Amino acid sequence: MNFLKAKNTYKKEAKVQEFMANELCLELLNLKRKHFRKVFEFGCARAELSQKLEKIISFDKYIKNDILDYGVDFEVEIFDMNQIASHSLSEQKFDLIISNATLQWLDLKLILPTLDKMLDEKGILLLSTFGKKNLEQISQSTGFSLKYYGVLELEQIFKKYFINVKIKEEFKTLEFKTPLEVFKHLKLSGVNSLGYHFLGKKFLKEFEQKFHNRLTYHPIFILCKKDIK
Repeated sequence: MNFLKAKNTYKKEAKVQEFMANELCLELLNLKRKHFRKVFEFGCARAELSQKLEKIISFDKYIKNDILDYGVDFEVEIFDMNQIASHSLSEQKFDLIISNATLQWLDLKLILPTLDKMLDEKGILLLSTFGKKNLEQISQSTGFSLKYYGVLELEQIFKKYFINVKIKEEFKTLEFKTPLEVFKHLKLSGVNSLGYHFLGKKFLKEFEQKFHNRLTYHPIFILCKKDIK
């Protein structure tokens, strides 16, 4: 993955992911729950979301996970979340499970049954991911894309495990001066982990003519509870 290579530039470039983290914090504030017994955050990277959360909530224990070792100065459980079912954390109960801009890299069918089991009765599952129109200019020009779900598909998947499911979507379009800046932005935010494509003059010219150096992000926010309140 290229996220490690982009670790020093991610914060500056990943403005949409920062917007998503802020939205997750707003969702928590709207729920008016300020204290949590145990928090589990997966895909924590360098604690971009964690630092925001620590300003608005208190907790007895906060466990962080990531698949990569960023060499941070806080404790992180390093493992692939697709294997959460076989990890000892799957036996623990949390009243807040949260993640920002990570779900799209994971297999929902593998992780959701375990997240359901890990969430206590009054717990909150709060996630952000990306929808089907995410980086559509890149998928149309290079053929590279992750498997993204639409809002209705996500509702169907999550309602198999949670009674109370609230999903909303947003669209954010970034504009750049040149097509090369589009791909530089992707590289510096680590998103070129999708694959490598040769950026020749012909390709860049066609990209500029077709997409006008724009890049669309499609953030989706998912709030789940086990009860109906």
